[in-house]
Amino acid sequence: MPEAQSHDGARSGATNLSELDVIRRTTRALRQLYHREKQWMASRTSDQTSRLTQQGQLSLSEQLHYGEIAFVLLRLKPCVIIDYAGDREQLDDYIANVIRPSLRDLNVLGAAVCDRNELACQTDGSVSCHEQQHAESNSAVYPRPFNLACSRISGQLESPEVSSWTGAYALYDTKWPHSAAWVKANLLNNEKTSISEDELAQGLDYPGFIPKTTDDMHAIVPVSYLGRMKSESGEWMCDRWECLTSFIVLQHQLPQMALHRIRYQAIKMFDIEMEVNMDTSLIEQFPNSLP
Repeated sequence: MPEAQSHDGARSGATNLSELDVIRRTTRALRQLYHREKQWMASRTSDQTSRLTQQGQLSLSEQLHYGEIAFVLLRLKPCVIIDYAGDREQLDDYIANVIRPSLRDLNVLGAAVCDRNELACQTDGSVSCHEQQHAESNSAVYPRPFNLACSRISGQLESPEVSSWTGAYALYDTKWPHSAAWVKANLLNNEKTSISEDELAQGLDYPGFIPKTTDDMHAIVPVSYLGRMKSESGEWMCDRWECLTSFIVLQHQLPQMALHRIRYQAIKMFDIEMEVNMDTSLIEQFPNSLP
């Protein structure tokens, strides 16, 4: 109960914020999420870290989610699937101690923006028109009303690359109709037992698709969006590039990936610098290692 009262107070105090103030407060909440992620990962035992990185096949930065959550806030990425394959016990702890507290912080701002829009609609109705224009666009949108939810996938669901998504979590926005509808139809629908890679690419907003032929296999280009976040004082919070999101495209899909990259550069409004890397071996190397 005290927590709910505290959030109500924060919500009412944020209602009259300017757009710039909302962006600043969102950036602070994302920094806090980043801190929680780093602290949680630093608290892992060597055995737990080994399982998180699949015995060293992945870097720890590939298990961070602050960047993908920022992309959801920007209304670019409809869904984030959070899964530590083979170690669902650690996953549940991560969700409880990192993700859920961070969503509570962020959703206070999402509700405050909703209040601001309702107030503006009562005066001249301009915001509803503004929101409609954004709803019909695939460009980044922020500030905007949002309510992030994180739901466990409880049905028996598989995909060609993953034998079981059961026990993983879907993070999505209940106030973004496309996000909520896609997740409920594809991940939280217990009657659906399999999902194709193309369907996943749509929900996760990947510009490329899994190769289907032998020729496709020879045309694979691995892509990582790497990022670094600035502290409130303007200093880098990490001296290495870390993975914000990653996917593969085929060579003929590079032009659409370039357009995808331009849209995703909007993450800079949250003091997150982004670079594109097409060689995953560079993840976590120093920034000047990038071309």
